[in-house]
Amino acid sequence: MDTVKPAKRNTLLPRTYRLRVPLVAVSFLLPGLASAQEGNGDEVVREARPSQSVENVLREEHALFSDRLTIEPGINYSYSDRSQLALRGFLALDAIFLGELNVDSVESHITTMDLNVRYGLTERLELGLNVPFVYRTTTYQSIGDEFSTERNSETDVDNADLGDVSVNMSYHLFPETETRPDVVLDMGVRAPTGRDPYGIELRENPNTNLNVPKELPTGNGVWGITAGVSALKTLDPAIVFGNLGYTYNLEESFGDISATTGPQPGDVKLGDTIRAGFGTAFALNKRLSLSLSYSHEYIRKSETTQQGVTNKVVGSDANVGVFNIGGTYALSDSTSMVTSLGIGLTEDASDISLTFRMPFQL
Repeated sequence: MDTVKPAKRNTLLPRTYRLRVPLVAVSFLLPGLASAQEGNGDEVVREARPSQSVENVLREEHALFSDRLTIEPGINYSYSDRSQLALRGFLALDAIFLGELNVDSVESHITTMDLNVRYGLTERLELGLNVPFVYRTTTYQSIGDEFSTERNSETDVDNADLGDVSVNMSYHLFPETETRPDVVLDMGVRAPTGRDPYGIELRENPNTNLNVPKELPTGNGVWGITAGVSALKTLDPAIVFGNLGYTYNLEESFGDISATTGPQPGDVKLGDTIRAGFGTAFALNKRLSLSLSYSHEYIRKSETTQQGVTNKVVGSDANVGVFNIGGTYALSDSTSMVTSLGIGLTEDASDISLTFRMPFQL
């Protein structure tokens, strides 16, 4: 009778799921796949599905490709505070400043409630839909209340509306092997269903020099096409992952692209976005997992075209770097709780971002 050597212990799977090493990597990404025969074929050993904590990591950081419908409501809160130094005076001898030094600040609170729906059509193809609802509150502060250089003025503006709806598709290009990571291709389309930021008039406040927008945008107003690739590798006892993507924004025409009085039609070409990220996750047990990751986005400058003249928008480019700490906990075999804390590492990133999600599998 043939002998089978015991497999190395895989701490990512429950104790009852220990399998031979060549099958473990596949079982993480294609649960319930084919069975393996041993000996003369009388005994059949089927691959076990990964633990719920591992499935949660795959769903949030990569793609699960489950044939079950996943409904995932979530809520995200982000906060940012921007201050700008205002000089009211003049320089003497190119070194000594005579006058007022003031700081104008903008505090932004954005709460996004969204619904993600995903379904695996096949073992290689998964479709997804994201519908967000955005509530924004911004506080503007500036010197100049009652036109005095010693008094600050403050105004709040808030708005709530549907955000930009997006659909996406994930294709399982290569399954994981002992030497090759699992590779997934992603394609997506974003529709301009939210309130666009163009042509929003300013609201003048009496007895102050502070002018603020009458409403806040909940979308960017243009169609976007996204393409990307992600890779994941299981390195017992960790899972490492990375992604690279590009978003192309289509040029759109608007009846008014200025905040000044009167319509000023023109075309807007938002800057395209290049994004990259990497991280690692640990399945501490069959229900709990923790992850650490870093994501970075570079947004190119936007352009506007009016009466045949194209100009780049000064200050519209951005570098957004965020360090993320996340955790997932499986409440049951079909329901999990996902939390994530994002800490902005660049000036263009939100200072803090907190996310709660709860995926349900039907």
